[in-house]
Amino acid sequence: MRCRICGAKLAKENADICINCYKEYQEEEELKKDVNERLVVKRRYKITYVLLQWLEAITILIISTLGLVAVGKPMEAILCAVFSVLIVVVILAISKRIARGTKAVFYETKVVYTVKNWLYNNEKIIKYTDIKDITVFQTFRQKKMNFGDICFYVKSNIPGVAFFNGFQIKDVENVAETLQSITEIIGITENK
Repeated sequence: MRCRICGAKLAKENADICINCYKEYQEEEELKKDVNERLVVKRRYKITYVLLQWLEAITILIISTLGLVAVGKPMEAILCAVFSVLIVVVILAISKRIARGTKAVFYETKVVYTVKNWLYNNEKIIKYTDIKDITVFQTFRQKKMNFGDICFYVKSNIPGVAFFNGFQIKDVENVAETLQSITEIIGITENK
């Protein structure tokens, strides 16, 4: 007989699954029982921060509009201004939607990272014992706004975490305090 999950040859005739698949099943069931939320970290949406992120593009659109006014093309300037406002509104709407659908919930033994937006829905469940490293990344603008990205790196061969070999919570407000809370829950020291 063969395991109905992985196809491995079974030692016992009356068994349905192998020892390895049964062990994974037991671990998954234990993780499902862990429902005690200790911390919820969400991606933060702040209009001033989003506008600061897109400062160069917004500046170019404003200069283009003013340039059209300076050369005596008022209709083109109005169209450029309307186009600029529409672009800013779209950027703000997309940023808000992404922020609203992104969060990491820390439990006693696991973290559940969820990303939901128009094009992409994903949920990753990672045991704390599978996390090997935590780092913080901050751009100059993020430092000015007290934001940052917290990156979690996991041990290899964990299903669903192949991208960056972990996951990243972007645009976390009060990143130093949040990171300290996370490391206390997980029991790992962070690398900066």
